[in-house]
Amino acid sequence: MNLLVYNNTSLPIGNKIDQIYACIQKIFGEVTLELITITCDDLDYKTPNFTTAGIFHLHGFVRINNEQQPWSIILKVIKADSAEKEEPHHHNYWRREALVFESKLLEDLPKVIKAARSYLVEEQRDGTIWLSMERVEGNYAHSLEQFDFIARQLGRFNGSYITGKEIPNEEWICRGWLKSWTTSSRMYAPNPEVYLNRLQRKNELSIWTWFQGFTKDIEENLTSLECLPRVLAHQDLSQMNMLINKNDSESDQLVLIDWQFMSISGIGEDLGKMFGVNMSLGIIPTIEYEAFQESLFKAYIKGLRDMGWQGDERLARYGYCLSTALRSVWEVPQFLSLAAQLKDDPLNSKLQDRVVQLEQIINIHQEMALEADKLKVHIII
Repeated sequence: MNLLVYNNTSLPIGNKIDQIYACIQKIFGEVTLELITITCDDLDYKTPNFTTAGIFHLHGFVRINNEQQPWSIILKVIKADSAEKEEPHHHNYWRREALVFESKLLEDLPKVIKAARSYLVEEQRDGTIWLSMERVEGNYAHSLEQFDFIARQLGRFNGSYITGKEIPNEEWICRGWLKSWTTSSRMYAPNPEVYLNRLQRKNELSIWTWFQGFTKDIEENLTSLECLPRVLAHQDLSQMNMLINKNDSESDQLVLIDWQFMSISGIGEDLGKMFGVNMSLGIIPTIEYEAFQESLFKAYIKGLRDMGWQGDERLARYGYCLSTALRSVWEVPQFLSLAAQLKDDPLNSKLQDRVVQLEQIINIHQEMALEADKLKVHIII
């Protein structure tokens, strides 16, 4: 039977039959198989990383022992971007995820989480790198209970490294993720001072005043994170990168995908990223910010304790609070910019909703920054 190829993209899939066959062989193991169909679809991922050229779904059928069976692969294409992302210490070093897959580090993660299996890493003539990996089935978190499950697993994951598991030491793993991200965010965020003469509401002026004081101490705060116990961190825990499915014993398990931001970070930083980014994306409802804020931390501490960590939980609280609050370097300029736009377009309901949401998020940032400041005395000795 002739192979049928249905390519719904501009990728040169027809030139990659041997590579696709090799990936499928890894799915099914060392069995004799006949490739029947290949279909390539663009997943049209709406919020790709600057270094992501596209994410695609390769799927089709093979024949094994005279029976047709389906197969499925995710193909992620990564690319170079700006000069800064050529540096391994940058939080968004463009080659990092390829190096993660090639290193096999994901095969040695603590058993409390899983990662998508890598099938093939291949550099192309155009300079892009194709990452072929397992397609993971699962559910995205929506409820507080689901996020608490993830937070506890995250605590177990991070906790493994402060109770004996060796942290990998490859040079391309980011060592100062928050410092790099904060620097880039301040570089690319709107300039708040452009909008100052248009600020009228008391709360807008109050946020600006607070932000000036917070950013004045930002380098000292970033340096203080280096005093926290070190863990291997994911640092990109948006809803789309966390899947809950069942393991062989039908218990829930957490699968994390997209390891582009892999870092060695302080305890609590990963949790702060998860809480902060899912507020910003609108996954956590505004009326539940405070409930999530406390519940996630309690679940994270339980996970750390599950792994035998008996340390001072104020260390984790500091990392959690400060890493969440540092997101204000992006959120506050966005808020001031949109608040100014709203004065020109006061009936724009979508703009109104986003301004209200950002204001509530920044209120959380302010509370957590204040708490981090009070905790700092216990961190820096």
